[in-house]
Amino acid sequence: MAFKPTVRVRLALAIATVVATAAALPAGPVPSWTLDQNGRTYTYTLTLESRLPEAVLLDVLFDPLHVAAFSKSAGRLVRLKEEETVNEVRFDTRRLVFKCSTTFRRTLDRESGSIEIEMTGFKAGWGKLAPHAQSSRARYTVKDLGTHREIVYRQEVETDRPVSGYSLRVLRKSMGEFARDLDQYLQRPDLARAHMIR
Repeated sequence: MAFKPTVRVRLALAIATVVATAAALPAGPVPSWTLDQNGRTYTYTLTLESRLPEAVLLDVLFDPLHVAAFSKSAGRLVRLKEEETVNEVRFDTRRLVFKCSTTFRRTLDRESGSIEIEMTGFKAGWGKLAPHAQSSRARYTVKDLGTHREIVYRQEVETDRPVSGYSLRVLRKSMGEFARDLDQYLQRPDLARAHMIR
């Protein structure tokens, strides 16, 4: 049975739309992250790649304005203190009945291509419903591999009891969202343009 011309045109447009949509999807690798648990301690490791220069990556990963944009899964960011190589920020997080505020001191070391992050305060409003963070240390490391840069984020957290059940599901979801959001943020064309304008 022959298609009418209008049906052929619609079919061709539909196929072209599907092909164009598929071509527009990002071709890069999916962010690689792991979560390892050992009793009351868990370690989150995220590895990403970028073609941005090391200096730009360190600026983006350190500047609270950028951090607020790619860390939405961690909550609302409040800037407490900003200096050239040290800043302090607070994340106010709310998920259903779970509310907490976490304060971090972040130190930039351009020479080693790293940013050290230490939790300096944690206040939760969920009582015994979920584990409480007792300590958290994290580090971004940016390594120049010639054709691209490798970004490794490693966070080690100790809680008052092992994370499990619903809390673990929420944690894994948040980690996946953070990996996706940071990966997408680092692909923004305006970050590369801003570097070229300097």
